[in-house]
Amino acid sequence: MILLLALVCLVCLGLAIAGTVCAPSAQGSRRRDLELQRHPERVHHGDVEAQLLSAGVAAPTVERVMRLARTRRFSARTLWRWATAYGADRLVVVIDAGLAEDAMLDHLDAGTAPRWDALGVFARLSEDNLPAGMPIAELLDLDSIPTMDDLTFPTGLADWSTDPAPSGRSPLPPTTDWEADGDGGWSSVA
Repeated sequence: MILLLALVCLVCLGLAIAGTVCAPSAQGSRRRDLELQRHPERVHHGDVEAQLLSAGVAAPTVERVMRLARTRRFSARTLWRWATAYGADRLVVVIDAGLAEDAMLDHLDAGTAPRWDALGVFARLSEDNLPAGMPIAELLDLDSIPTMDDLTFPTGLADWSTDPAPSGRSPLPPTTDWEADGDGGWSSVA
């Protein structure tokens, strides 16, 4: 009897432990969301990533957006504020469109929103692939542009002139002839 009671207690204890181990994922994320609402300065990029995933954004898109945000050195707090104010899908559009963090902060502080249709166009343009997947650095090499000191110009450019108009009638009659003609000068043009 004591053995059966000990076994029942162990099973109950095991279920209680299993319940607390499995449940914290949902409770932990809710707890973290409440903490971040109270203390937004504690947000990190992992929180933004979790917010995007919980909003239904596809994992490859979240990975691309977070990589772009880290490359452009966006603060996690700005990303969090934007996703909270405008939604996770609009955060994806803004990052893809290349909107600067300063512009995002200006909109957040003023309570305004950018033109979503224009940002959507820029976001779609950023998704376009270059020919054969060519990196943009190979398509346009900014290091190959010469400096002003390296440029040479032909001498005597100020001496250039054009030939005077050939003698005879000009291709179009003067405006006085157009006004004198009854049809507005179109017969002399044709």
